[in-house]
Amino acid sequence: MPSKKNVAQLVLRGAARIHALVDAAAESVERNGIACTSRLEQTLFDEMNGLCRDLMAELLSAGAATARDYEPGESERNAGNHPKRIVTLFGELPPIRRTYWYDEDGHEGHYPFDDRLGLVGRYTPAACADMIRSAVDRPFADAARDFSAKHAFRVSADTVREIVGLHYDAVRDFPKDESHAKEDAGGAAPLVCVMVDGTGIPLRKECLKGAKGKDGRAKTREVKAAAIFRASTTSDNEPHRDIGTTSYVATTHRTEKFGKLVRGEFDRRFGQAPETTLYITDGSKWLQTVWRNHFPFATPILDVYHALEHLKPMMLGLGIREGSKEWKYRHHYWSECIKAGKARNVLDYIWKNMKARLGKDAMREYRYYRGNLGRMKYDEYRRNGWFIGSGVIESGCKTVIGQRFKQSGMFWSLKGAKALLPLRTLHKSNRLEEFFAYLVRDLRQVDCAA
Repeated sequence: MPSKKNVAQLVLRGAARIHALVDAAAESVERNGIACTSRLEQTLFDEMNGLCRDLMAELLSAGAATARDYEPGESERNAGNHPKRIVTLFGELPPIRRTYWYDEDGHEGHYPFDDRLGLVGRYTPAACADMIRSAVDRPFADAARDFSAKHAFRVSADTVREIVGLHYDAVRDFPKDESHAKEDAGGAAPLVCVMVDGTGIPLRKECLKGAKGKDGRAKTREVKAAAIFRASTTSDNEPHRDIGTTSYVATTHRTEKFGKLVRGEFDRRFGQAPETTLYITDGSKWLQTVWRNHFPFATPILDVYHALEHLKPMMLGLGIREGSKEWKYRHHYWSECIKAGKARNVLDYIWKNMKARLGKDAMREYRYYRGNLGRMKYDEYRRNGWFIGSGVIESGCKTVIGQRFKQSGMFWSLKGAKALLPLRTLHKSNRLEEFFAYLVRDLRQVDCAA
């Protein structure tokens, strides 16, 4: 057990040192007046940090007697004591010896002391959490500098990257946890939107071998992303995203695995089907597959801005010269028809009067519209006060993924991207602290209440 006498002596020595510093500072102010406190602040910070490190070393060194109260299994044997330099928020501690137990039947062993502390490698959960808080927002090198400046001891970018990677299994399992209260405990949510899109992130060349790009050579790896949020309608019947209700999912996995992840997040949040669920995307086939397989109860909506983007290639395919009088008239008129939910009228007109001009490119776009007519009832959607655009997820692709994974000079390994993506989405979903609590949920905490 930790010696209360040793702890008290450490506290007294630390207090005496800090008291002397403050006395000296007070005399300086009295003698010369107030001045810059930079040196004083840094000295006090270093002293407090050193005192806390000494106290942690005393507590953990004494607590290393874990082996004495550990009840081993029938096939476990004591395999001796081994030293370890544990890293806390206050820095690296002197080597602490703890007992290793080996399971001869299972052919594996563990340190009960490490298990009780919840160590990740040699880092405490609190130290890991603070590194991750920086890493989800900033490049690993910047995160390491931030952590080092904040805690008065140095960690490297490689250390931060390693810590992120060591949490991959835990963060992968976290969304499956059912301990959190459902948002619709008081009844079904009135309106929920699911928006899905994809964006590319730059990967190292060796991670792109065999991948197909638009020009036959891939330069990025697609990240599939989804935003789920509650929505409501304003007094003038305009759709409105409810503040603080957006959660994100992002992964490099294939369509089916991605669909399961999005549906898993949807089910985690809503125990019963919302009164209305909207599924808003562009016209990509893989997005429709996600809808059919995982959200067949949702109303599918083709993002109106993507729909309008297909007008230009169809008109060019029809031989209409861009910028001409006919172009200006038809582009404006057909755009207004599409936004008014009358895309069928446009297609019927083209088929009746311009069929002979439907070349290969124009026919492809014509079929695109025909295949999506059921998702282009924009007049009906507007009357209902629903979203008709996928701006939330397009913005999410930029802020959730782009701002962290597409900075200048970044080239990711697939393993590194897979490890950080779920942590980044938890951060942007305001669930990162919930994840840290989840990691230590089964660990008995040292009671430090006064």
